[in-house]
Amino acid sequence: MSEGDSAPTIRATKLSYRCIVGSYYALLVLFLVNSLSALDQLSPAIPVIWLLQSAPLLGFFRTIHHKKTQQFIWLSMVVLLYFMHGVLVAFDPAGRIAGTAELGLSVLLFCALLTYLRVTQKLRNPSVTNP
Repeated sequence: MSEGDSAPTIRATKLSYRCIVGSYYALLVLFLVNSLSALDQLSPAIPVIWLLQSAPLLGFFRTIHHKKTQQFIWLSMVVLLYFMHGVLVAFDPAGRIAGTAELGLSVLLFCALLTYLRVTQKLRNPSVTNP
């Protein structure tokens, strides 16, 4: 890898990491809004609903902030479950907006994860060629 190639690669790493963090927290906020709107009044069930929806993502909280690339691979697999859930919710007329938002955020998170993993692999191992 030449000197000119590393600057765009580092910028791509930073941008993809920002997208990862932003879409991760946006998904958590979306689930909070969904759980708040699930019931007509405030109830102790609201935090339970939010925890059930967010538990798989919350398990990767430290991974996001410590940039553990091996765990990012597992997070990308979990994000695919949220993608499937978003598709199912998007086809329900009552939850079309929430489903579309979940679908978009999960696609953004998945693509940012794959970009981050690919670029960091290139930075660590310069012999990796472009596809």
